[in-house]
Amino acid sequence: MKFPTLLISACVWALPRATLAFAPPVTSRSSVLQRNNCIKQPSALSLCPDLVTANLITNSAALSSSLDLSAGILTTDNIKQAFSVATFFPQLFWLFLILLPNSGITKKLMGGYEIITVCMLVHFFIVAASIAQPDGTAPMAEFADVFDPAGDPQKAMVGMMQYPNFVSEEWSHVLTWDLFVGRWIWLDGLKRGIFTSHSVLLCNLIGPPGLLLHWATCLLTGKGLPGNEADAIDELVE
Repeated sequence: MKFPTLLISACVWALPRATLAFAPPVTSRSSVLQRNNCIKQPSALSLCPDLVTANLITNSAALSSSLDLSAGILTTDNIKQAFSVATFFPQLFWLFLILLPNSGITKKLMGGYEIITVCMLVHFFIVAASIAQPDGTAPMAEFADVFDPAGDPQKAMVGMMQYPNFVSEEWSHVLTWDLFVGRWIWLDGLKRGIFTSHSVLLCNLIGPPGLLLHWATCLLTGKGLPGNEADAIDELVE
């Protein structure tokens, strides 16, 4: 199964928890009559072993089916597919932002949050699939070393790179936020009449320096840096 078909299906992660509540009832005539008698006389449940046993079997089968489906979706192979989607899917939209910043199709595609949301869902799938696997995530003790100022955070981060799922998560994480910031640069350029193609390109290539280049462009063109947006919101409210 390929990842694009599985993206929405990742919601099956929650199915095992709902199975017991929504398992189908026993539908044979005798079972229905027996169940009704048990409902009318709750204290007599212990006298309805067939009904209890049938429901337990039904619930167990549904739970097992849900777990099997989850196991079939949240796999290493599908993480690899998601990694490819996270890498190549956003690139088309970067081209629109860089080459056709003022076109209607770019505004249609990137003016809303749909593309960013797809990227976030890809990242979420990678995280969920990694957690679902035995030893699929990097040990927390090693991850904590990255944030230990008394140790060697760089060496700890290099050590984390031995875990493929961690690399996949971090990669999709970075690419999603880069696209989010590149989109913001483009929107600011549209709003204030600032050329942004070079800044968006640099943001795609190496991230934060693209935003720094946009700041420099704002200053050199006399447009100034964006103001305090929180103050602007307060003024609107007042």
